Amino acid sequence: MKFISVCSGIEAASVAFHPLGWSAVAFSEIEPFPSAVLAHHYPGVPNFGDMNDYPWWPDEVFLEADAVVGGPPCQALSLIHISEPTRPY
Repeated sequence: MKFISVCSGIEAASVAFHPLGWSAVAFSEIEPFPSAVLAHHYPGVPNFGDMNDYPWWPDEVFLEADAVVGGPPCQALSLIHISEPTRPY
């Protein structure tokens, strides 16, 4: 099974799905550090950045994928809520 990973982070989905034979065909990650980790560990898989830009991703990516998976950021630790890091969301 092939998938597109959104909110990829350092890509726990690929690690978890690897024993099942699943593999990512594309990532969507905007943060520099996780993006560097993805580029290092998965050099053949494109990172398209902001998932809001999916309408401009190549059609082939969607045709190749069987599923879209994602893990939205942990709210208390995400950059969106950095002003209130201890607030439990």
